[in-house]
Amino acid sequence: MMVFPFTVPLDGSGRMLDAAQGVYARSLARTLAERLSEPPRLNANLAQLTADGPLDGEHGVHGHGWVVASQPWTLEEACHIGLPDGTEYVLHGSAELTDRVRIRILLVDSPQKQLALDHVVLRPRSELFSALDEAALEIARAVGEEPPEFSWPTRDVEAYVAYLRGRDMTAAHEMGVRVPDPRRSFDPYLEATRRDPRFTDAQERLLALALDFALGGQGPLPAAREACENLLAIDPSAFKAHLALAEIDLAQGEPQSAERRISTALALQPEWAPAFERMGTALARQGRHGEAIAWFERALAERKDDTDALQGLGVALAECGQLESAVQRWRSALACGVNTSDLHANLANALSLLGQRSQARKHRALSRRLQGRPRFGLDLLREAWDWLSGGTRPGR
Repeated sequence: MMVFPFTVPLDGSGRMLDAAQGVYARSLARTLAERLSEPPRLNANLAQLTADGPLDGEHGVHGHGWVVASQPWTLEEACHIGLPDGTEYVLHGSAELTDRVRIRILLVDSPQKQLALDHVVLRPRSELFSALDEAALEIARAVGEEPPEFSWPTRDVEAYVAYLRGRDMTAAHEMGVRVPDPRRSFDPYLEATRRDPRFTDAQERLLALALDFALGGQGPLPAAREACENLLAIDPSAFKAHLALAEIDLAQGEPQSAERRISTALALQPEWAPAFERMGTALARQGRHGEAIAWFERALAERKDDTDALQGLGVALAECGQLESAVQRWRSALACGVNTSDLHANLANALSLLGQRSQARKHRALSRRLQGRPRFGLDLLREAWDWLSGGTRPGR
């Protein structure tokens, strides 16, 4: 099933009555797509959203980041939309969220070229969750399925409405849409958390967006830090916010600050396994490799295929002179699917020191290939020296 963003009410000139309605129309369509993705036969995917941003020269005054289709399709148009292989249904319609929630569902059976469902959900705003449950039930039954049991992440309607605005901002950044003020992108999630401090999904999406800002360059880094600090001001027990701040510290070359952040997170949640590997990394970047080993081993005791921990442990062991153990960990990372130039370079150096020059050359060649770098100068000299020292012929 392909779920297209819902249309929104227009005034007489063809403009949206309220720009916020575009946000809610998209968000309600997104929610239904996720809600319908659980049954065994249904696979509801949200269609590509069209987008616009502030117009040049208007200082961000006009444009709200996203627009949706302003006119509903005819049945004939909906039946002839190009769909991915295996997709049989198109879900389209219109949605409003004011003091009431109104959703008109138009479910098109594309192979049969006919409407499978034309249903209107109309309830007070306070019954938003019941409205979405009703919509999901009607759609699922129209295609011969029962909707899954579903637990909403909060029962506070206004917290969820704020969360919907946040999801829209997250989608905008993921699609590369320019928004008027990226620093405000976190506000809806913070509002949702203030209204319901137990609304963990709102917190986790805020932290994911903050890391996208800090590590992916989708927004100003200071805004990412501020968002995490604001979350901690609302909920001091939000231990994942400390780890997000530690990740930002590590990215900025501040491992000592990262260590303090991770220590605080572990004080709040001592058995939180994802923090173990990060603590090992923070210590290793300070040159405290002996201390780092215990943290990497603790991470691997929780999850044997933690490739970050395997690689970090390998580096720490090598720095402590335990080359054979380091090689064992790096080979385990290779077996888990890691295939980077750094990993092959580390193996090449360690194997060379252990006298396994033939294996070292193979990994050095793989490292060069992954970097797109041919053999030059020092590489050829090193291979010739290995050959003269008893290895195999260079270039093999």
